[in-house]
Amino acid sequence: MALGQSPARRLEAARAKYPALGVAEVLVWREYLKLHESEFQPLPQSWLDYRATTKQAPPAPGDVFDYNLRIGGGNDPGASFDQATRDQWIAKTQLRIDAVAFQNGRPFVFEVDRTVGTPQVGQLLGYLAAWRAMKLTAEDPQGVLVTANMRPDAMHLVRETGLQLVTVSVDFRALSPYSTAPIAGTE
Repeated sequence: MALGQSPARRLEAARAKYPALGVAEVLVWREYLKLHESEFQPLPQSWLDYRATTKQAPPAPGDVFDYNLRIGGGNDPGASFDQATRDQWIAKTQLRIDAVAFQNGRPFVFEVDRTVGTPQVGQLLGYLAAWRAMKLTAEDPQGVLVTANMRPDAMHLVRETGLQLVTVSVDFRALSPYSTAPIAGTE
């Protein structure tokens, strides 16, 4: 690693794989995957079939996680804009789920953040509500918050809503451009 190279540059390949995640969130997600990836099965054919109908590139057969999934209607800026601009704005204003996976046929919707508080809980609840309204799967999804830090004032929301909270240990010192600490998987 070149000293002084930005963390974003060092994590460029990982950021491309996990497009909804920022640099710190990539580190959080990688730690989660080390611990829990084996608990999920490859995406079911019904999900791959659904994703083949969406505008985004679908996951490949055999993938275990689907990333950066946009759901909901988004906001149309109106007919005074050309169609390409309208399509781009609609996509930009749709809800964007960090990751989706399946466990024994049940969908899991993930919100990944370095620190989770009430905004992230609210985002995840919004994703789950939109998913149910769109009837994306026969079974309701389980919401999962993945983080390295949880704000104590949001814990009551997690308990009341039945969301799953997973905290992982992450060494964020590697994010400093002056750090000589390696970032796992980039050596």
